[in-house]
Amino acid sequence: MVIDLEHHLEPRVVWEKRGGKPGQIVMQRAPDGTPLRPLDDSTHDTGIHLKYMDIAGIDMAVLSGTEVGSLEEAKVFNDHFASVVQQNPKRFAAMATTMPLGGKPALDELERAVTELGLRGVLINAVVEDQPVDSRKLWPFYKKVSDLKVPVFIHPSIKLTGFDACQAPYDLFRTIGREFDLALATIRLCVGGVMEDFPDLKVIVAHFGGGFSSIKERMDRYIRVLGAKFWSGKPLISEPYLERYDQHFDRLYFNMAGREVGMQTVKCALTNISPKRLLFGTDYPPNFTNDGIGMRTYIEKIRQLDLDKKAIEGMLSTNAVELLGLSI
Repeated sequence: MVIDLEHHLEPRVVWEKRGGKPGQIVMQRAPDGTPLRPLDDSTHDTGIHLKYMDIAGIDMAVLSGTEVGSLEEAKVFNDHFASVVQQNPKRFAAMATTMPLGGKPALDELERAVTELGLRGVLINAVVEDQPVDSRKLWPFYKKVSDLKVPVFIHPSIKLTGFDACQAPYDLFRTIGREFDLALATIRLCVGGVMEDFPDLKVIVAHFGGGFSSIKERMDRYIRVLGAKFWSGKPLISEPYLERYDQHFDRLYFNMAGREVGMQTVKCALTNISPKRLLFGTDYPPNFTNDGIGMRTYIEKIRQLDLDKKAIEGMLSTNAVELLGLSI
């Protein structure tokens, strides 16, 4: 069995509002011209998703949206996802959409999405309304997610702010910028108090945490050498700092999307992430656009890894089943 843990969909009404046009590929851009996301019929049409899932051999996709501009739009996403899942319960599950800093109304909507609509987690960006993931303004949100016993899925920010170094006559914002966004979120979760203060919180970071495995040893070194001085002021995690940081890191889940057939990244991730914490993902339709064979190839390459069968099946499906409480 194969479960895709990063598979995006938008309600058609939202897709059209963002500039989608039937039969065309349209690049949605920020006001400054920065490319944000391609919009075509696969952005909203579940029939197209099912077609390529069947070619790829993907049994179930866990749908997620993108950042929204209002609570009303979040409700449109949640109701639509619930409807899609109800129509195709063996092929789709879904993550809720909400406004993490929207106060009680937004937290109530998240509770409705989980308890009434049956959605399996909640998506947020790596930066929420200019706040990093370890902003204390997000503590009420994390408390609600913990109470609901569902995971929070950290997705790269669609529109990056504060990344002026990505200004170039080529596409650095979407390529390296979003991965840096996720790598920053990963370390902030571990050392900024989030995992410390919410011991029951379950977190999935997209795209291998931006490839965080390749720099984890550098972070280890500075925490080991600096100790309490790593923080300006009171440390935000308890002693022993390196051991505690590693414990927090080992609680995180990472999906395997964002690289298409990215086997070098998979092998790098496995140097310090347990296979029990990796979750197959495609980032369809922005990645593998209309390419079911490419997705199938990625799955086949994962099955060829020098790991035991249980570990491989965990990455492809059973880790997600256990984390999301799926009935398969």
